[in-house]
Amino acid sequence: MSGWVEQRAKDTGWPQNRVITSGLSSLEHLEKFRDFGELLEHFKTTLAKYSARIVAADLSDELLRAVDAVLEATDGELQARLDKLRVVRSDMQKHKRVMRE
Repeated sequence: MSGWVEQRAKDTGWPQNRVITSGLSSLEHLEKFRDFGELLEHFKTTLAKYSARIVAADLSDELLRAVDAVLEATDGELQARLDKLRVVRSDMQKHKRVMRE
């Protein structure tokens, strides 16, 4: 690219920065590319937020299943199901902390 700029500057007698700005201004859709970049960043943010909501929903469903399992447990199963409930709750708290950052 720099070879083209140098050659064009030599051919036209223009300074290299003028060759570059002239070349950029001749690009018809340059402003649209800038707008596309901004839109892409917004899309990334939206996708990240949506992904976080899906994770939260999955964790909520898992929490409800764990609560149901505890409520249905017999004495021998109760401790294992309480442990599962603690793990799910811990995952939800971690997710919440990550989302605040």
